[in-house]
Amino acid sequence: MRTTLTLRDDIYREIRQVAADQGCSVGSVIEDAIGLLLARRRQALDGADRELPPLPLFSGGGLQPGIDLDSNAALSELLDEP
Repeated sequence: MRTTLTLRDDIYREIRQVAADQGCSVGSVIEDAIGLLLARRRQALDGADRELPPLPLFSGGGLQPGIDLDSNAALSELLDEP
């Protein structure tokens, strides 16, 4: 597939240098770079499916008496207390 890209001059110069060093076309360097980016993205998305480590558990008395978890205002007041 053909497409048109707009690249910063410094990036294009570096791509052109890589292509010259490897003896390949600018297009193939760009294609390889995009392929690596997409592979990294796929790997990150696959890693998101992995199981997360367990959360630490703390022993304690639980919820303090008189705290209403359904009231944002009450919780805010408790957090503001010194």
